[in-house]
Amino acid sequence: MPVTYEEGQILVRVARDSVERLFSDKGPRSRQSIQSKMQAGVFVSIHNFLADGNTLRGCIGFPLPRGEFYSSLEEAAVAAATQDPRFMPISEEELDKVIFEVSVLSLPELINVTKPADYLDAVKIGVDGLMLNWGEYSSLLLPQVAAEFKWAADEYLNNLCYKAGLPPDTWMHQDVKIYKFRCSVYGESTPRGGIYRVGD
Repeated sequence: MPVTYEEGQILVRVARDSVERLFSDKGPRSRQSIQSKMQAGVFVSIHNFLADGNTLRGCIGFPLPRGEFYSSLEEAAVAAATQDPRFMPISEEELDKVIFEVSVLSLPELINVTKPADYLDAVKIGVDGLMLNWGEYSSLLLPQVAAEFKWAADEYLNNLCYKAGLPPDTWMHQDVKIYKFRCSVYGESTPRGGIYRVGD
């Protein structure tokens, strides 16, 4: 889902504004002013802004389109700040110390392979996000995660399984379904600072 620089700036500002409104008397934003015909999945990531490298503070989203896009974006932003089970809800004091990042997802495509080992050549690090489905288990990793940790393809697949609560080599099972998707990602360079396209 291509997103222009101007659109990317709006996405990140809406994400931050949605969280900052939790601590103000402004109340929810008027949906009418930000309607969009965009049909895409969306994730919001919040990072602690640190001199020696940013660390994750929360990340939640929706891999598939679900209703009006900006409504999903706002819901994902608030959930990333308050409902990520790995972290305590964000405090008002932290808003000056975190940066927001928005990922707009293309529709996932099933990776068809003859044998599981073929996934190693089918996955492009830093380009492809991955989703796993196997029975009641599922997981998702955004493409920037694999790039950040400098994973090889097998490490990427291992961590995808690990995130689903499965042994790391589960992707080698013939009946596991793995999907790939692309992202347009925009984020703040500093808290409330300039917004740039991640990966450029």
